[in-house]
Amino acid sequence: MARKVYNPLLDDYIELNHVFNSIISLDPGTTETIFMLGLGHLIKATDAFSYRPAEAKKLIKIGSYTHVNKELLDKLNPDIIFTSYGAQKELAKRLWKDGYPVYPIPVPLSVNSILDNVIIIGNVLAQFSRASSLHKELLNYVFRYRSTVPPLKVYIEFDLGGPITIGFPSHINHALEILGARNIFSDSSDSYPIPDDNGLLIKDPDIIIYEPKRLTDYEKERFRRNLINRGLERLLKKKIIFTAGDFLAHVGPSFISGVIPWLSSSLSQGKEEENPSNNGYNNS
Repeated sequence: MARKVYNPLLDDYIELNHVFNSIISLDPGTTETIFMLGLGHLIKATDAFSYRPAEAKKLIKIGSYTHVNKELLDKLNPDIIFTSYGAQKELAKRLWKDGYPVYPIPVPLSVNSILDNVIIIGNVLAQFSRASSLHKELLNYVFRYRSTVPPLKVYIEFDLGGPITIGFPSHINHALEILGARNIFSDSSDSYPIPDDNGLLIKDPDIIIYEPKRLTDYEKERFRRNLINRGLERLLKKKIIFTAGDFLAHVGPSFISGVIPWLSSSLSQGKEEENPSNNGYNNS
């Protein structure tokens, strides 16, 4: 007997079976969640950016944030297609209009949202017990690392073709608050605002965390030169921590099980440089 599960973005009910044989995930966080629920073997294809855990790298890549290979999609004939809100909103609506069983997942704006998505995905896949267990396991990480960092002022910057930082509605900002640190741009209503360099100097961060697209010695030096070119050479005297690419930005469960512990350790010890080698994936 089929189930009906409501989706807020589509404002409609999706008819689903209790048992799934074929899943397609076009969202990296969802892909990781499905693996951590023990159903990774049912995923037949993913988006180009789903590479957590390592097994996900081997799966067929069927699309990206804005498009999908319809011919391959029809051939795979999935029981469910997971997408996300945000940039994939229109893609999800097109797939739904064309009759595909699509379920868009909210983009997390907090650590709580990441936890909520575990429950949402578990509900869609009828994995109630496993989702509850994973939710509790991840929640334990939050409790374990709560208030483990001094009240440091932290500046985080990403390389997205130009400097981008984090505002208040961000899972990274929320993680810093949980740990006891403070994002210096937490007064911004944008999730990922362009930093004001004058404001950056005035806010005077204690520690800088920089996330390049890919961590190399060249990228480290380029970031330092960029600070000088922006008139921010004073920040070179601060402690600078480098991450691997797509580490802090990831919104799957390993942000909680991998990134939060890393942030706690790095900020507590005030390391100058840190290169997380496992991209935050922890399936323990």
